[in-house]
Amino acid sequence: MSKTILCHCEDVEVEELYSALKQGYGDIETLKRYTGIGTGKCQGKCCFIQTLRLLDALKSEGENGRPAFAGDVTSIHVPTLRPPVLPLRIDDIVDCDEEGT
Repeated sequence: MSKTILCHCEDVEVEELYSALKQGYGDIETLKRYTGIGTGKCQGKCCFIQTLRLLDALKSEGENGRPAFAGDVTSIHVPTLRPPVLPLRIDDIVDCDEEGT
């Protein structure tokens, strides 16, 4: 049986999302904390859109072939995205790598 990966950075499968929903984690913030979706290198840039689409499909389709869950998927929203504390210029990063520090 093949796995369907939802978050490649943290290796989170769609089945793990379904399991979290069955346990009552129904909003994106608690799903993020429970499964690790969006906490990898990309910080959700690659997986949040797929997660939101999947949650929206579950919300609109109900239980037509989808697993039943206890969570409230009626309040789907984009999670808080936090920029870096200290933005860096690319030149500074390149200079740092060339100096070996």
